[in-house]
Amino acid sequence: MRYLAHLIEWNKAINLTAIIDPTEIIIKHFVDSLVALVATSFPQNGVVLDVGSGGGFPGIPLKIVRSDMRLVLVEPVQKKCSFLNSVIGLLKLQDVSTFDGTIEQYAKRSIRHVIDTIVIRALKYEEIRKHIPALLTSNGKVVLYRTEPIKKHEIGEEFHLVSETALTLPQGYGNRVVTVIEINNS
Repeated sequence: MRYLAHLIEWNKAINLTAIIDPTEIIIKHFVDSLVALVATSFPQNGVVLDVGSGGGFPGIPLKIVRSDMRLVLVEPVQKKCSFLNSVIGLLKLQDVSTFDGTIEQYAKRSIRHVIDTIVIRALKYEEIRKHIPALLTSNGKVVLYRTEPIKKHEIGEEFHLVSETALTLPQGYGNRVVTVIEINNS
């Protein structure tokens, strides 16, 4: 609830979400972020990279529920990074860091975590796909939050489909397809 109140307050000054109704925020952001926990497992103490984190979704709700995970929030908009850092402090979250930049910039860094899971909720996977293989561990996976199943040509040759889970959000707030793909080990 502190996160929700903080998001609503900051949203008055910077555009974190177009949704302003608290119930709708809870379902479309918080509940939606957690649907990945139904669709796939996250490794114990694994490193999760949230690409295009914006207001912290899905990374921060996942971290709240799975405190063991280590989380990196990648966000190119500096004001949104400031918000993310303020939420991390407000909620006293451990093992969470932000990267003020794009996935392309993150991938070019010489010092970076080896990532177990990449979560992508508000970005087009096709636009960042080429940067992902270099970041993942050999059995790493990508969790895509989508509104429809992925098409085979969208996956890319570097990956294979593991699962797709279709869910309906509560109170008629829409449908979600969680697509899990893994890197091909050759």
